[in-house]
Amino acid sequence: MSFPTRSQIFKDPVWKIKEVLAKPSLDTFYQVDFSFSSNVDRWLNVESTAYDSQTTNLVSGSKRLSGSTVKRKMMLLCSEAEIPGTSFQTTDTVGHHQGITEVFPTYRDFPPLNLSFYLDSEHVALELFESWMQYINPVQTPDKQKNAYSRFAYPETYKERLHLTKYERDFKTGSKMSQYEFVNVFPTNLTSMRVNYGSSAVVKVSVQLAYDRFFTKFSVIDTNEMVSGTPRKRSKNWWNKSENYLKKMMINTNAQKVMDPKFMPFIK
Repeated sequence: MSFPTRSQIFKDPVWKIKEVLAKPSLDTFYQVDFSFSSNVDRWLNVESTAYDSQTTNLVSGSKRLSGSTVKRKMMLLCSEAEIPGTSFQTTDTVGHHQGITEVFPTYRDFPPLNLSFYLDSEHVALELFESWMQYINPVQTPDKQKNAYSRFAYPETYKERLHLTKYERDFKTGSKMSQYEFVNVFPTNLTSMRVNYGSSAVVKVSVQLAYDRFFTKFSVIDTNEMVSGTPRKRSKNWWNKSENYLKKMMINTNAQKVMDPKFMPFIK
């Protein structure tokens, strides 16, 4: 394909490209889901019963999770995410063609994933990542012991999966989604959080996650039917209809009782 000629330069009116340019993707429609395995119970100490496990630990349905689960609460608290890029490490080859330097890819690099979470009053996000990192490299002796030492846990016990879904405003009407699945995710850097006596602001927990690779799916259509968020409107005389319906039910029920041979057996 050569350079466009003068006749191929786009000169049509804007209304002809409205369908192309009028539906940009917005960065506020996304969802991050942690697919935690059963190993998460180890770092969160949900099996401990020192006090009340329903309030002190992050067990499903507890007060600290607002009656929900760790996965769902972390999904709702995620305030910023990144759609990851990727790059290749390259090597130069000289001499295959006279006077030409050629470049070839050798390894594919996956950059770290950066996420930010709102810190609620229960400090759920902070405890989750702090406990996660503590489990990766736990101290093998009491924390205050002078000759304390630590060891790293096996990767199979702390690496998890994470899913990132990018959808659009009109996803309820059939808009397609893009999905990313990150394999063997674990935190590598928990950013410091600044607190001060100035104007109040919501504290955010920012974390950097490493992973082995990610898979992508584009143009995904959800086959499950959406549940409508708005209740069905009732008619003005809905109560009268309900009352008439109840009356008919009572009449039919009484009639069935009378027709039953066990009802008033002395009547012949």
